[in-house]
Amino acid sequence: MLKQTLAIALCALLLTGCASMADRLRGSLEPPAERGHAILSLTGKSANPDSAMLGLNIANASGRIVAADSASLLTDTVFGELGKSMAEGKLLLFTLEPGQYRVEQVWANWLEDGAWGVSRKMRSFRLAAPFEVKRGEAVYLGNVNVEMSFLPEAQLRNETERDLAHIRRIWKIKDVSGIQLRPLGQTRP
Repeated sequence: MLKQTLAIALCALLLTGCASMADRLRGSLEPPAERGHAILSLTGKSANPDSAMLGLNIANASGRIVAADSASLLTDTVFGELGKSMAEGKLLLFTLEPGQYRVEQVWANWLEDGAWGVSRKMRSFRLAAPFEVKRGEAVYLGNVNVEMSFLPEAQLRNETERDLAHIRRIWKIKDVSGIQLRPLGQTRP
């Protein structure tokens, strides 16, 4: 009985999580007064995606962690255009005060099959990737992708097309033209 109740609660939570971003945004990416939005996707690849978790921390100019979020490769997906490939992970939205920030670090934990059985692996990557949030602005920061393998690594990538498609399709934001595109780790012309 307890297992059945927990399973029902988990399913309800997962369904609520899927609809909650679109419900919360109500068709608009306009941030609350005196704030801005930072948008980035957190994705990864693992031989055992059912057990893999990712997370990232955002620090302010003083180095204090002011925001964090996580993704499960089991339950979270970033969808692109209909019929195109998707990625295991999550599109994240942070509402921040105007200012200078950085994606401080990304972490991952996963199960890995080895010669002596399965073991839990944990890894943290310091990125210190700077970005700016302006008042009233929504800025797209790109993708942080973590490869969870024998030689784990984190990469900053530009997945604008896929992530803007997710914003339109899943978050139900019809007009994405106002989103400023400033992917992390890329110099501006």
